Amino acid sequence: MRKIVVLALISIVATIFPFYINYQVQKGDTLYSISKGFGIPIPILLDWNTGLAPSNLKAGSSIKVPVVPGIMFKSSKSISLSELAKYFFIDPEEIVAVNPSIGSTISANKEVFVPLGKTNTSFAQISDFIWPVYGKITSEFGWRIHPIYGKNLFHTGIDISVPTGTPVFASRSGVVKYAGWMSGYGNLIIIDHGSFETYYAHLSKINVYVGLQVEKGDFIARSGSTGTSTGPHLHFEVRKYGETNDPVAYLPRTTIYVMRRVISE
Repeated sequence: MRKIVVLALISIVATIFPFYINYQVQKGDTLYSISKGFGIPIPILLDWNTGLAPSNLKAGSSIKVPVVPGIMFKSSKSISLSELAKYFFIDPEEIVAVNPSIGSTISANKEVFVPLGKTNTSFAQISDFIWPVYGKITSEFGWRIHPIYGKNLFHTGIDISVPTGTPVFASRSGVVKYAGWMSGYGNLIIIDHGSFETYYAHLSKINVYVGLQVEKGDFIARSGSTGTSTGPHLHFEVRKYGETNDPVAYLPRTTIYVMRRVISE
């Protein structure tokens, strides 16, 4: 019932106002306090406000705060509603509820507001790691002929093909250890999970910062093709005590485990 009410409210608001409000930062505000006050996760706030960081949040400045947790998505090519829903690990009906006139096909370069919800607790209890993006593995873990250098080199993770701007989710709960540029990886996020670390590379946008605590399933970035890359994809690594492991060994194998995100419970 709560889910229906929330979606109905979003639809009403969206027909009258944009999907966000402009909030004037008050003295004493922090990203954490704004996040808690509006119920919008910090990575979503950072996605809506390019260049925003804890260090440059100033009283009197204006920032965009979405009415409900969600981001704008724009595809460079025409895609189906069902395909868009898969990228966000939600049901198509949840996108339709927010965009009543969207139709079954989204035209190229059309911006769509897509809601991001809580992590499904039942899924979180079943699976340790979860897929960071929805896509096809185009290069597996292990030895391969490098697509750029043409040499037989060891591939330390897996490459998952996804369009630029696709949301990237934390595969496991942890603390952001690195968020920035690294040679070869391009824009890179490293999350520390204790004995494990996960790497998310070639990102077009980073929406976290070092020290931020993230939960499994949290939106953390957008995919891209930065660094040494032949096209849009996510390079994903799992390291245990510093040694690279095949990520597929840790990821869910059935589709029911992949569909992990809900608006509310």
